[in-house]
Amino acid sequence: MKAIFFDGERLSYLENYPLGDVKPGWALVRVKLAGICRTDIEIIRGYMSFRGVLGHEFVGVVEEAIDPNLVGERVVSEINIPCWECKLCRLGLGGTA
Repeated sequence: MKAIFFDGERLSYLENYPLGDVKPGWALVRVKLAGICRTDIEIIRGYMSFRGVLGHEFVGVVEEAIDPNLVGERVVSEINIPCWECKLCRLGLGGTA
């Protein structure tokens, strides 16, 4: 996939960034449009010591899902879903999703 990657010091445009594994219960989404928001700008300035792909606000189409009725559906991102795996989530600070 195409991606804007931040390594902690500089941005790189990558034509062939590898797709991650689709976790059980998740869907593979083909991003059609992605936005760069204030959070992304702050990340470039050092916020949260983030390293990775920018553009967490997007619209796309479901390519693959457990429920075949979802394939082809247009979706938008929700950036406030807890992972339940990181330290903050394990402390109960992951929200209510």
